[in-house]
Parts: sequence; C-alpha cells; structure tokens
Amino acid sequence: MGQKLDSYDIDIIRNLWDGRTPYQEIAEKVGLTTNTVRNRVNKMLESGALQIISLVNPTALEDHQAAYIGFKVLPNKMTSALNAISKLKGVVGASSVSGRFDIMAVVMFNTEHSYQRFLEEELRLVDGLLSTETFFAIGGDTFQLRYVL
Repeated sequence: MGQKLDSYDIDIIRNLWDGRTPYQEIAEKVGLTTNTVRNRVNKMLESGALQIISLVNPTALEDHQAAYIGFKVLPNKMTSALNAISKLKGVVGASSVSGRFDIMAVVMFNTEHSYQRFLEEELRLVDGLLSTETFFAIGGDTFQLRYVL
C-alpha cells in the first residue's frame, strides 16, 4: 500500500464509520464537494488504504466465539508464517507485533470450526511455529469483527 492519507482522508473515514453515510452528508461536514469525497473514497478503496465492510459483535452470534492468539515463530520464518496465519480458516486479521509474541491474530470459531479443530488442522500448516497462547474474548460492547466463517 503506497497511498498516504491526509487530514481530509481521515475526516472522510471518521464520517464513514457506519459505511452508509451519504457522500453529500460527509462533504458538508468536511468542507469538500460531494464529487471530491466520492473520488477520494474510490482512490482509498483502489489503493487498499480503506475497506468498507460490515462488522458483527461475536457475542450476538449463537455458538460463536473469538480469540486473540499470540504466535512465537522462528526468526527466519516470520514473513512466511505471517502469510500462512493470515490465510488460515477463521482468521479475521493477523499482524507482526512487538512484545513477547512475534505475530498476533484475531480468530473466530463456531461449532463447525472449533478451537480444537483450528489447533489440530490449521496450525499444522504454519512452518516455523514455536508456540501459541490464546486469549478468548469474553465481552465488550464495542468488540466487532468481520465475519469470516
């Protein structure tokens, strides 16, 4: 991703919070024309700087749960491990991080795609994996995720 966002882009993003706000309303709030807002949004979408997606609170879904999983990997396998983890079933997002883990991911589970299944079937696909630690999300009204299962 090469596009750097300026203050107008950030103002537009703040006003797109629910993803359904009309461009005309955003234009009035940020002091731009409707066409300029539309063009900026399209440019951010095309460059990958912005996605407009729906989110769900996992506690609102019956038989679903979410977890943060920390991964320690061999230093020479960081890039390939991050790519592999990002593609595993149930992974909402993954990133290299600082701290005691090398990679953190947010993962969704349900009855069909259980945590046990993730451990047994998905994690074996990650070359260079040394260890994991899982933190299950147990609450939070503002915790929302993209639905990936």
